[in-house]
Amino acid sequence: MNIKQILLIFCIIILPLLTNAQNEDSIKQNGYEEWKSSQDEYVNFDIGKYYTPNIVRNQLPINFNLNSNYSHSNLDGSRLNFYGGTDNYSSILGSYNFTGNIVSNFSHYVNTRKKISNFGIGLSLNENYSFQKINQPLSDNDSVVSLNNLDESWSNKWYFSKLFYLNYNVYSGVFYGYRQNKIKNQLAESNQKQNEYGFYVSPRLGIGYGRIEDVEDARQAVYIANALTKKNVLTRNLSNEELFDLSQQISTVKNKRFLDSRLHLIDEISKVDSFFVERNLLNDTGAAYFTTLYDMWQYGALFPRKAGYEISFLIYPNYTYDYMKYTPVLEGVIYYPHKAYFETFLAFNYEKPFKLNWQHSVEVGSIANFQQGKSGETDFKSIFSTDYKTLSAWTRYSLGYYPNTRTNIQATAEQQIAREIYKIAINNNTTYIAGINVSINYYLSPYFCIVGSFNFNYNYFFTNNIFAEYYRGNNYYTAFNVQFVYSIF
Repeated sequence: MNIKQILLIFCIIILPLLTNAQNEDSIKQNGYEEWKSSQDEYVNFDIGKYYTPNIVRNQLPINFNLNSNYSHSNLDGSRLNFYGGTDNYSSILGSYNFTGNIVSNFSHYVNTRKKISNFGIGLSLNENYSFQKINQPLSDNDSVVSLNNLDESWSNKWYFSKLFYLNYNVYSGVFYGYRQNKIKNQLAESNQKQNEYGFYVSPRLGIGYGRIEDVEDARQAVYIANALTKKNVLTRNLSNEELFDLSQQISTVKNKRFLDSRLHLIDEISKVDSFFVERNLLNDTGAAYFTTLYDMWQYGALFPRKAGYEISFLIYPNYTYDYMKYTPVLEGVIYYPHKAYFETFLAFNYEKPFKLNWQHSVEVGSIANFQQGKSGETDFKSIFSTDYKTLSAWTRYSLGYYPNTRTNIQATAEQQIAREIYKIAINNNTTYIAGINVSINYYLSPYFCIVGSFNFNYNYFFTNNIFAEYYRGNNYYTAFNVQFVYSIF
């Protein structure tokens, strides 16, 4: 390679970087970069005091996840044989696993001062294929698993006073699953198939006190006002009352229905623009104003923010029909498709935004589950049977950080203790679970998000039985996950 070729490659690599750096310097000189930390002009505005006007919203996120892994290992060794000598042996293990799933949920949300209602339909498609091969001793294990669900939910809160409400919900769904496991070794071959299908329904009724508000629209109003102030296009800073009015304007305009997304965006930007025009807040209506308004509108409310507290009590029965068919038929296995449960649920939730970019979330709750004693039969005599019951309680605390419009970092610490009690079975179990989760969400566009998470869990269990025997055990579990989420609208 001669000197001219080296200089040419240098120019091809370096010149675009220099040009990009000059463009970035120009942007820095001309305006405010929202992704960098700076003094917020509206730190005294408390988004936790915001409440939404009457709204109706629809969402349809789609989550698509693919995961694949392959491992290969060699094992060499020796062992004594029957004649006192040694035999050398070698084993090769290879395994492959592929997992894919698609999850989509449509949500129709209504929020008024008298009622909060949410109707949802969800579809989940999950496929898993795994293969394991050992050459010595010869063994092949080929497994296919398919699990598919279609569920529906309808939840309602009717407020009789400012904070006291009646809660009634219905959850139902249908599911289908298929499993096939082929095993081939030196002794035998097997091909076991399992088909599963069924449905479930669970009506729920309860009462509660308190109200948790969605306040991300108020945060978006602050994003817009702060960015426009930094761009020097406003005649003055907005007052807290004006920020509250802008927040409600944002909440209202988002709920109009348009088949054409371009017309929808034009209408939204026009309505927000009219808010500033009518109050004579603009001294510049050029490109800096509209590009900033457009940017904050697209990215300013991507993450949900909440404020308030709520204590709720629910009771709900649950019936599930779960039919399984084995091919070939498993001898000596009796499977009952009918299951009935009765549960009670008590929980306290607290949400507190502070300093605009931070969020406290606390949850404390307990569940009591009573399984019907005639599980598997249709002549249910008592839904309150205590042949089997589970008592559990949990606490959860989350700290969320929102450094800019595109990014959310959240850390969660939680623990749960559960006790399973059987009336006629041998074992009773106590389980304690503690975990830490850290997640990062970053939006490449308003509809495309990258999600990364790391989990660390500790699990302790204690089992005792009618023979005065007991067992203790504990384990640790870690997981790292990356997802790509695309929302249609």
